[in-house]
Amino acid sequence: MGVSREPAATEAPEAAAVRPTGPGDSFGRYLQDARIRKQISLKQVAEETRIRVAILEAIEREDVAHLPPDVFTVGFLKAYAQAVGADGSEAVQRYLALRRLRPQTAETEPSPDPGRRSVPKKLLFALAMLAVLIAACLWAYRQWQPVPGATIPVASPLAEAPAAAPPESPAVQPPSEAARNPATPPGTKHLLTIAAHENSWVKVVIDQGTASEHKLKAGDRLKLEAQTGFNLLIGNVGGVKLSLDNQPVTIPGKRGEVVNIHLP
Repeated sequence: MGVSREPAATEAPEAAAVRPTGPGDSFGRYLQDARIRKQISLKQVAEETRIRVAILEAIEREDVAHLPPDVFTVGFLKAYAQAVGADGSEAVQRYLALRRLRPQTAETEPSPDPGRRSVPKKLLFALAMLAVLIAACLWAYRQWQPVPGATIPVASPLAEAPAAAPPESPAVQPPSEAARNPATPPGTKHLLTIAAHENSWVKVVIDQGTASEHKLKAGDRLKLEAQTGFNLLIGNVGGVKLSLDNQPVTIPGKRGEVVNIHLP
């Protein structure tokens, strides 16, 4: 079981001016403006959300290359928005809209340089065939070269044939492993139970598949099955209890802390 916690980090004081937000602003500027209006530092946001300052800075810069996968970034955006009094759904929608635009820009390839001359495919094919022919000739030459000092054995006409061995009784073979041990049934699935005693939210990735988000209220109980394991992002680790295969799971963390955990 691997647990990754998001410790708080120090941050230099900010002296940025408040910028007015609008529908065309990006998710990073939207959250940053909300934070500056409330006069909240990144260090305070990190202490409240348990998200590293480096990730918070990457969110404000919209540095997608230094952000975790989308399933975790969406949770971080909601936690950030809640800490600064912004709309988490609005921040997530702006982030997803930017993610849809970035791949299209990356896939655009530059036009070929007219000054460069490409090698004709026929020439490349001819060179490849020539290399194969040379390799075949070298192999055939080595096969026909006589080995120095090698002699061909000649059977002597006076050599006596070896006496026939007496017939042996068939040996009794021991039973095979397959006969002694019948095929074992395939492994059973893992059962994960999440019981909430406080309001919380959980993002779950089952068997490296599609992520799902669950909002839990006090008294709710969620049961999930997986073949290999679970990847969880828990919004309020102190408000839930986990049980894997009917065994309790201990998670280090405090009330209101965001924790990422891998099971089993």
